[in-house]
Amino acid sequence: MIKADVFLEKYKDKTKEELIKELYDSYVKKEKLERELKKYKNPNTPSSANKHIKSNTQGLKAKKNAKNGAPIGHKGKTLILPETDKIVSLSAKNCPICLSTNIRFTGYIKKKKVICYQKPKIIIKEYRQKEYVCLEDNTIFLAKDNHIPEKGIYDKNIQSLVNYYKFKARLPHNILIDVMNNVHGVPMTAPTSLEITRRATDKLEPLYKELEENIKHAEVVHGDETSMSVNGLNHWIWVFCNEMISLFKFKKERGGDIVENVLGTDFKGKIVSDGWGTYTTYTRDNKIKHQRCFDHLRREVKYECKDKHPEFYKWCCDIYFMTKKGKEYKQERRRKIMYERCKNELDMLITHMETHQHLRKLATKIKNGDDKWFTCILYPELPMDNNEAERSLRPFVIMRKIMGCLRSEVGKRTYEIMMSLISTWQKQHKNVLSTLQNTL
Repeated sequence: MIKADVFLEKYKDKTKEELIKELYDSYVKKEKLERELKKYKNPNTPSSANKHIKSNTQGLKAKKNAKNGAPIGHKGKTLILPETDKIVSLSAKNCPICLSTNIRFTGYIKKKKVICYQKPKIIIKEYRQKEYVCLEDNTIFLAKDNHIPEKGIYDKNIQSLVNYYKFKARLPHNILIDVMNNVHGVPMTAPTSLEITRRATDKLEPLYKELEENIKHAEVVHGDETSMSVNGLNHWIWVFCNEMISLFKFKKERGGDIVENVLGTDFKGKIVSDGWGTYTTYTRDNKIKHQRCFDHLRREVKYECKDKHPEFYKWCCDIYFMTKKGKEYKQERRRKIMYERCKNELDMLITHMETHQHLRKLATKIKNGDDKWFTCILYPELPMDNNEAERSLRPFVIMRKIMGCLRSEVGKRTYEIMMSLISTWQKQHKNVLSTLQNTL
């Protein structure tokens, strides 16, 4: 920081016009830097994106000099080894220290299980399909086997591995083919691996269409979206999901009728989402129960109020815990009473915020949420947050960091289908690789 005397010495010979121009340039630069900072430091940016502006990445543990590791009382998960496949008995011929052969077995045997990996052997099969003619209708056909791929020279096990590594392990194609060549011993090139993923998409498209129908009949649907570049143009990847299903959709616009196109006008369930207007319009027009994410509300109030108006942030947290308590009531009458109480508390909070000019925008944003902040009290099956959708989108966010963008319309369709099915299988506790092998 420049001291006052140094500052005065630097600018004492400048004219008034020069000082005004320099002040204006500094103001423009400051505005630009603040806009850039808001990309990282705002209530909707995850903590993983702004580690560089945190003063202490270890949090309270560093201040308390706490040791690393799990807290006291944490139940760990110990690996349970399977049954032994092979017993190897080891004997010694001499002493490892003096090399003497005058040794005697004491009778003690130490047992140690070791998990070993044997590189699989690649088998090249040549299928000789005999041709037949039907004497009834003169149809000519070849003898078939389920292990013969419809296209290409790789069987379903290799195809499953390629798709598993690409969409579950998130490997780029150049690393994927390196793994296939050097780990599994399967000769393959990058264009071939790309073609395998596209063939899998065509084969699994009927299952994707089933997901599209199933999500329309779900009792609760979470919705969220994030940006994704496609061939240099900004697109949006939308997710509609619950605890058992994930459905991904690409769209060029962030707004529009995407929600209505996915869920339909006859949707009878309930929606949990953030405050994006597309969800509000859809639920209002179709009279659908809508729960706004309360975690978004708390983050924004914390960001705007924690330093200058901590009492507002505490007030918001109190309303949050009131809502949480109201969800737990078993009697409908008690839930309705808590519902009205929470609405009144939030209205009072908004009124107090509106007395401060810099909080009026936030107050209006909260007011636009209306009673959708507390739908979960009347319908306890609804969660207070939209974490289900955010967790479902997380793999796409990670892949976006790895590959940067998609490069074709075909790639969009491939990722829509494969990521939807893999995410759904994971939620249903299915083995992704085995499921791929059984469905391809």
